Amino acid sequence: MTDVDPDALRAGLARLQQLAASAETPTGTTTADTLGEILSSLRSALPLASAGLMLRDPDGRLTCVAWTGSASRTLEEAEDEVVSGPATDAQVLGIVRASADVTVDPRWPTLGPALSGEPAAPQDELPAGIDDPASPTDGGTPPERATGGGSPRAVATVPVSVAGGPVGCLVAVREEARAWEPSQLEVLESSARLAAGLLQTAAAAESTGRLAEQLQHALDHRVVVERAVGYLMAQQDVDATAAFGALRRASRSARRRVADVAEAVLSLGGLEAAAGAVRAPAG
Repeated sequence: MTDVDPDALRAGLARLQQLAASAETPTGTTTADTLGEILSSLRSALPLASAGLMLRDPDGRLTCVAWTGSASRTLEEAEDEVVSGPATDAQVLGIVRASADVTVDPRWPTLGPALSGEPAAPQDELPAGIDDPASPTDGGTPPERATGGGSPRAVATVPVSVAGGPVGCLVAVREEARAWEPSQLEVLESSARLAAGLLQTAAAAESTGRLAEQLQHALDHRVVVERAVGYLMAQQDVDATAAFGALRRASRSARRRVADVAEAVLSLGGLEAAAGAVRAPAG
């Protein structure tokens, strides 16, 4: 049995595709409006507890720039804490991820505890002497979770690619454990392509605005981050998500952009030296 309403969803996506393909939108219609329509269509047709569009911000975080339902924000915050999960994989690796239950999925063992509010486990990827401010070991408290909804269980993420590479991902969330059907993933992939086309059109047409600025940052710094990830993969014998996680935690500890840390990794030949070089002065 499928939850997809094929006729309604096909009609809705066709209408949105026509809108996204044109640089001109109806009077009063914004990029955010159209993204909201895409997410609302997905939420009602699949159905979902929440749907969201995440882009990488200047600090290297995957952040929701558009969402419907609070569970996408809850996933965003948990993945930011542990730098691991299906959204991180989709953005870093450029692949589709689907999980019937992220709280017990062995691919992301730290994500379930983060979603439940348990303290994050120590991270092995940080060089000695670098503290992660999100870790409770430094006396801080874990970040508060988004409220107003249940915890993510079944999650599917699809990379949103612009100019040849992922700049973020489309997120689909259910609050009960449940397997994803191939037809549902196909719908999400089609919607991600639609969102990518809309973002590219918006970035070309707008010189200001949060969406355009965040997309432009992701495009400007993607290459240097990808090169640093590849360097750390070879140097530390880790996979791409672990290498990106190490970059992200080092940038958060130094309170600098992940692209700054990536540039330092490439110029200085390692993460420990790079983190020390870019660390912001106290105060």
